[in-house]
Amino acid sequence: MKRVDFRRILVAGGLIALAIIDAMLWTRMITSPSERTGSDFIAFYTAGRVAQTDGLERVYEPDLQQAVQEGVVGFDLAPGQVLLYNHVPYLVPILMALVNGNYVASFVRWTLVLAALFAIGAVLLTGLLRREGWSKGEAWVAAAGMLTFFPLFVSLLNGQDTAFTMLGLCLGVFGLLTGREWLAGLGLALATVRPHIAVLLAVPFLFRRQKVFGWFCVGTAVLGLFSLLLLGWAGARGFLDLLLVSAGGEFYGMHESAMVNLVGLLTRLAPGLEAHLIRWVGWGVYLAAIIVLCIIWARSRALGERHFGLAVLLSVFFAPHLHYHDLTLLLIPLTCVMLFVVRAGWMKRKTAALLPLAVSLVLLLGNLVMALKYNMPYLVMVILVLILWWPKLFFRPAISQKVNP
Repeated sequence: MKRVDFRRILVAGGLIALAIIDAMLWTRMITSPSERTGSDFIAFYTAGRVAQTDGLERVYEPDLQQAVQEGVVGFDLAPGQVLLYNHVPYLVPILMALVNGNYVASFVRWTLVLAALFAIGAVLLTGLLRREGWSKGEAWVAAAGMLTFFPLFVSLLNGQDTAFTMLGLCLGVFGLLTGREWLAGLGLALATVRPHIAVLLAVPFLFRRQKVFGWFCVGTAVLGLFSLLLLGWAGARGFLDLLLVSAGGEFYGMHESAMVNLVGLLTRLAPGLEAHLIRWVGWGVYLAAIIVLCIIWARSRALGERHFGLAVLLSVFFAPHLHYHDLTLLLIPLTCVMLFVVRAGWMKRKTAALLPLAVSLVLLLGNLVMALKYNMPYLVMVILVLILWWPKLFFRPAISQKVNP
């Protein structure tokens, strides 16, 4: 009699459960007028429609954005109720190509593009695993866990542009670990969709693997020039004005108490503390994190998955602005952990392949309990840092393999 593989059943059950939950939540959102117009996608839709009707140079005009959103929701909005588009200009041509007068169809098309970008990112990450000798089956299990990762679905549910940042970081880690400095730098340039994350990751390369930083500057300059050509000087000033408002924390939709970074943690722990003081602390510690990474880079003989994984974890926690959907970026350090623990001999590949699925289920369960929703991600981040840099807290010393320097 053939032995039942309970492990395979549990893995399949977990993946199927996540897929069903995701499908149910997506269906409920897209069929509910209040939920779909209350998502972050309305800001991206607005940018595309303003560009189509009034020109790219006027995308960042609040009055025009308000008019579009009032047409979508069907009633007048106060200025403070408008979710303004304050994202990078170079996404607007993509939005122009995808949106039209049908909000629901536009949302679906945008979601398909984001899902495709996530899939490309997963291919790059599993490509790193395959280079380390992982079998197709083991890589497929890891990829399935990545593509059903709960924060990734939250990003799709909100119509956020996290997929572009995710793809940029996937290109970054792939380029770094395969010796393609140009690809790593250009990937980090694409990650400027979240400038605070891209800057924290790129600056340390001034002290080690400088070609990565050089290519980052080239890619960022090209994207900046492209944005200026799209907007013109007047449109660029409008973009900068919105950035300054959002940096001040007064932007509608910021919801600092719902952030899963240091600013969010301090806001929840000290609700009586003035918000501007928390922001100053957040920016100060953010700069300190960049300095710490620069020191680590300068003192390291070589850069590997441990370094990039640590950098992404610090960028997620110390970024001044970061919400739950941005936790999708944890897939990068998770991949770094998988590479590290298997190469060090502390975990078998078939076990390490389950890490994305396991973390996804932990975050999903934590999301169901309000007391854990914003705290569970911090625990996950701390554990990942400890595994990468102090693995002996969790594992016995490897018998035959050594840890990377």
